[in-house]
Amino acid sequence: MCRHLAYTGPGEPLGALLVTPPHGLYRQSWAPRHQRYGTVNADGFGVGWYAEGDPVPARYRRAGPIWADQSFAD
Repeated sequence: MCRHLAYTGPGEPLGALLVTPPHGLYRQSWAPRHQRYGTVNADGFGVGWYAEGDPVPARYRRAGPIWADQSFAD
């Protein structure tokens, strides 16, 4: 199941949007409440954002699940 998050507002660290909330995408990837079969989402993930003053979006993409990427949670 694909999950998407879009945020428009004041600058926020990615962790505040993806990791910290109890319903954030990080939590959904290993404990989805509405997944019919299985208990984890082991698919890859990616994040994109615009840095202030840079018209080119930054990207962070991985083939493995978000919960297995130890550097992302930092």
